[in-house]
Amino acid sequence: MTKTWDTTRKSIGTLSIWLGTGALFAPRAITRLLGVDPAATTDDVALPLLVRLVAARNIAMGAALLVTPVPQARRTTELTMLLTGLDAAAVLTSFRTGDVARRSAALSVIVLSTASAGYLHWHRD
Repeated sequence: MTKTWDTTRKSIGTLSIWLGTGALFAPRAITRLLGVDPAATTDDVALPLLVRLVAARNIAMGAALLVTPVPQARRTTELTMLLTGLDAAAVLTSFRTGDVARRSAALSVIVLSTASAGYLHWHRD
């Protein structure tokens, strides 16, 4: 394992825990910040539950990245990047149907690009 990979793994894990914790405790605020239709963030009764489910997954994956022994951590990192890519694809799909703002789509493209670049970088090592 390279030092760069280990640093990136720990950074992704820490960021996942922080973002997950924010979404867990403030699901409506997080979705408004990400550009979800304001009416949906106040009226949709299922929104907090769905956001909290994703938040719990982010916290669990972040913790797994931080505590998994180095030989298995690479697989955990790949799984985290795959889930991040799927999340980004879901946001892009919602953007096409008009359910989320342009800033959410732009952020998702950045996240998806970063995850893809990381995946390709780690598979070259």
